[in-house]
Amino acid sequence: MKKRLLKWLIGILLTFIVIVIIYMMACIHQYGKGKVTPWQVVEVNLFRETVVLDEHDQEVLFLTDHDWTGYELLKLGCRETDRMGTVGYFTAPDGTKFHVNDMNEWCTFFRLHTIEGITLEQLGLHP
Repeated sequence: MKKRLLKWLIGILLTFIVIVIIYMMACIHQYGKGKVTPWQVVEVNLFRETVVLDEHDQEVLFLTDHDWTGYELLKLGCRETDRMGTVGYFTAPDGTKFHVNDMNEWCTFFRLHTIEGITLEQLGLHP
């Protein structure tokens, strides 16, 4: 009886894991195709707050978990000076002005953002 119950529980757990992986891959294909890998999604959900995907000049494309917002920047001492839709304009504690675009590409597992005018390292968000 115990072995049978154990087999059922393992089967249910494996089925759940497969469903989660399929859903995660569908999200990556829909919202992060060509930018996001499965390992980066796992990394941002389990190990780090942010993962840098791409850097161009002063603009950085980065990945967070799905519920990351500008409130984390406020906790770091930044001040929000304006907001226009998904773009928040901030001033860092040292006076540096920057903005963060919380892009519409997001799902249950991740959200894409761009930051311009400052690096994540300067903010203390070590990728």
